[in-house]
Amino acid sequence: MLWLRLLRLGSEFPRLWGPRRRPPLRPRPLGRALIRAGRADLLAQRRTGAEHAPQTAALLDTLPPATRREIATALQQERPGLTAGDYEWAATVALRDTRCDWSAAEVHQLFGWALEDVDPVHPTRHWATAESCLELPLAAYEELDPAEREPFHPYLRTVLAARFGCHTDFHDPDSRPTPEQAAFAARLRALLPTRFDPDPLLPVDEPFAVAARCGLGATLYEDPAVRLLELCARPTGVRPAYEWLGRVRELVQLEPAVRQPLRTLLAAGSGDPTGCPARERHDGPPSEPGGALLGTLAWVAVVSEDAKAIHHLGRALSRHAGQAPDELRPGAAHFVRAGLAALAALAGEPGAGQHRRLLAATSPTSARQAREELVAIRGLPGGADLSGLKVPVGPYTAVFTYDPAGSVELGFRNQHGKLLTRVPSQVRERYPARYAALRARLAELRGQLDVYRGALAERLETDPGTTAARWRAAFLDAPGLAPLTCTLVWEIDTVSGPVRGLPVRPARSEHWVLRDLAGRVHELTDDTVVRLWNPRLGDPAPAEAWRAELAKRGVRQPAAQL
Repeated sequence: MLWLRLLRLGSEFPRLWGPRRRPPLRPRPLGRALIRAGRADLLAQRRTGAEHAPQTAALLDTLPPATRREIATALQQERPGLTAGDYEWAATVALRDTRCDWSAAEVHQLFGWALEDVDPVHPTRHWATAESCLELPLAAYEELDPAEREPFHPYLRTVLAARFGCHTDFHDPDSRPTPEQAAFAARLRALLPTRFDPDPLLPVDEPFAVAARCGLGATLYEDPAVRLLELCARPTGVRPAYEWLGRVRELVQLEPAVRQPLRTLLAAGSGDPTGCPARERHDGPPSEPGGALLGTLAWVAVVSEDAKAIHHLGRALSRHAGQAPDELRPGAAHFVRAGLAALAALAGEPGAGQHRRLLAATSPTSARQAREELVAIRGLPGGADLSGLKVPVGPYTAVFTYDPAGSVELGFRNQHGKLLTRVPSQVRERYPARYAALRARLAELRGQLDVYRGALAERLETDPGTTAARWRAAFLDAPGLAPLTCTLVWEIDTVSGPVRGLPVRPARSEHWVLRDLAGRVHELTDDTVVRLWNPRLGDPAPAEAWRAELAKRGVRQPAAQL
């Protein structure tokens, strides 16, 4: 039993279970008196469960403050690095409740011993004996005038990071803190004033929050992280209000230091912000509040146009976006929707609405990075070639359909090849990222079509001609543009004079030829010069003949040629 072991430890104060770092307390009679009082208090505590040490406290009351400080110093020197090597519970409790008139320099020394060899930003010490190591420094800190306390806040931030870090002994789900430990944590947190309390946003039993705390460490309680989390404290939905986006822009511009905690928090969304060896505690989907926070942080990232933050956002989204929303937890599903909406707005994709105009990237690099992240996140299936016109989407096939008059639309065919009149709900609900990629590609194709029609309009007026090899590459190799090119009449020069015809590719042939009004086929070599025929120049009779032929076939053209 513990009390029997204490009886055998001798009369040197403090009594230790390991090697002694410093000489014992002098004078020895005082040490023996403290030991006797401590034994009595421990026996009483065993009988009654009392949390105080009355006999030790009575002894300390007879001593001057300087002697009390000597006793506390002798104890704290044996408690380096949040690891206690003594059995002096009673002396610790009594000194905690007794005023010792500590100076600021002495308080610095107490914290220095307590946090010896502890990383000030990412402490990884276990919490088994940490509370007894901190009782005396914290009591000394509380004795100081409030105006003197600010220089000690870095110590408190380190201690809080150790207490709530993923290495804490009772952080495992089956090893919860006792009520006494929870009360100590609340007392510890109350000692560090911040303009906003970030702890409710990052509960210690949620995977994303654990990863975030691991990544931020003590910087969680520094002003940049606190200001960022204060701004993100209220959920903003999938698309936040303009007023809030304006506040984000103002914060990023006035406080550039918020970018670093932003990067770390988004990196925590992928579960591994620091390469922590306890990574298994970071695994798992975010809770609903965690997903809401991640979604809000996604919009901060795109407003800031910070390349590293956007990269971490892409990694975090990739972790979840491969699953259908109904297969995701609500928190992860919200994060995916908000994150994709934010990146789409920065990339300038359609469907972002007014947010697209508000968040127009000030740097082309930012917009390009957002597009690249979206491509990586959306993970189109094998065989999905967005330069083509057909893309598999689950049991459906997305089809880009060109109208020769100059438009392109996105449609879907079912398993039987039937073209549907609207987007299947299953595509919207189970493949939202892929559907967004198709809509983005639709916008790109429409842009290409506008450029193509403009080029045709110019060629109708003055086309100097181009070689057939270049003509095929520019007007026929693109699968969407080829049907439109084939509605136009082109002209070549032959030994017998100019020949006009529509481009056709015979069955089982890879070569394009021109077919004239009489149905004759004219071969094209790579060097043959091809130009767009302008029917307004020259004899009107051929123009009337071609106009009648196209009308007979019901052909419409992307440029007003006939």
